[in-house]
Amino acid sequence: MYPYIFSVDIPWFYITLEPRFYGLFYAISLLIGTRIVLSEIARRRIKLNEDEAMNMTMLLFFAGLIGGRAYEVIFEWTNYYGFQPFWKVFAVWEGGLAIHGAILGGIIAYPIYCRVKKLSLAAMLDISAMCMILGQAIGRWGNFTNGETAGPVTDFWTGIVFPAGTAVDRYAHGAPVHPTMIYESLGNFLIFILLWKLRLKNFRPGMLGAVYLLSYSVLRSLLTPLRMDNQYFVIADTKILAAYAISLLLVGAALFWIFKQKLWLPDKVLNEKIVVENAILAKGAKNVKGAKGAKIKKG
Repeated sequence: MYPYIFSVDIPWFYITLEPRFYGLFYAISLLIGTRIVLSEIARRRIKLNEDEAMNMTMLLFFAGLIGGRAYEVIFEWTNYYGFQPFWKVFAVWEGGLAIHGAILGGIIAYPIYCRVKKLSLAAMLDISAMCMILGQAIGRWGNFTNGETAGPVTDFWTGIVFPAGTAVDRYAHGAPVHPTMIYESLGNFLIFILLWKLRLKNFRPGMLGAVYLLSYSVLRSLLTPLRMDNQYFVIADTKILAAYAISLLLVGAALFWIFKQKLWLPDKVLNEKIVVENAILAKGAKNVKGAKGAKIKKG
């Protein structure tokens, strides 16, 4: 709707500096995601130092960025990118990141990283799931400021009129539309709260990642009819909504993972570590208290 934070002309170089809210929201997501990663690594007693955790966060971010952009460009090549200057393929600041592509990018990159670092892939996917859904929740407001990924024209009370020149107004022509990106943002925040609460249950590694795939796939499927920018697979002259097809695959994979690994059971390894560390801390506190008492008697 208002894509630029500010606009400044630089006369000597004949350029205009126009940072976008879209990029700002993703920067905020990255900063918060970094704090979540550091917090969860410490809570789960994962042997990864702060620098390595930061590197992992950046890997997840760029894997999602590349995957999301590649997905968008491939599906929209014949509709848009094939008729634009080639540099437009890399113009992520203008929008155009497909979340299913970002998820697939992370799924491809993470196993490689975890194998190199000898980390539990399931545990790291749990952590990344919280970062991903929160990033999606915040990032959708970038779609709002860009005036994109909205729904059809509506008379419903939530309808919003987008300004002339936006992607939405090209089909709405001044009529109110469903702000689908806001619906999804609110849904994503609810999923994040769910995952944030579930993390304290200390399920087997992988449970949060599976719940994320399940819950987001359901949310996206519910909102797909309220989007005007849906993409399709074409198989033998038959159009299949890509969002439905990929969501179905993710739901199937998540359910298979949950039941095969019995992820609803407690994580015995993590719980034992917590018990041992608490016992050591309690013993240390008792020794300190005893030493203080001995000094008082001696005095």
